[in-house]
Amino acid sequence: MDYKAAADFWLKKDKDAVKMPPDALAKELDAFLKEQKVCTLAAADGDFIRCTPLTYAYLDGKFYIFSEGGLKFRALEKNKNVALEVHAEYHGVGSAKSVQVTGVAEVIGADDRDFVARADAAGMNGASLKKMGLVLIVVTAERLEYLNSTLRERGYCPRQSLALS
Repeated sequence: MDYKAAADFWLKKDKDAVKMPPDALAKELDAFLKEQKVCTLAAADGDFIRCTPLTYAYLDGKFYIFSEGGLKFRALEKNKNVALEVHAEYHGVGSAKSVQVTGVAEVIGADDRDFVARADAAGMNGASLKKMGLVLIVVTAERLEYLNSTLRERGYCPRQSLALS
């Protein structure tokens, strides 16, 4: 198996791909990410890997995720670099639409001083979430990799990438 060739497949294809203007891509990504509600968060530390489906709110390049707890925090304690995946429901060939996110997580416990303010800023009821003892995970996106099969119809490559940092 030639792992390097497999890993480089899309890098080679993307070199000559027709890209969307960054402002138009950012606007389309923003609308898509606000329309969806569920992401899959991947966190890892050494040989330990955890991939968890969670609900989120998206605002200004940040994903606001609440959690009761779980093994993902074992990885997040040691490694704040995470990946997220968000996708629309698949309806067959030509309907694929998803975003892969590379970012950095910040974990804010219900006992942290700015918990309520941070939750409220994301449009959530911080006081209520604090009473429930939830943990807030804020993922600041560094790169968004967008797949949208319908972009071909507009003359663009179906794979687009936007660096936010």
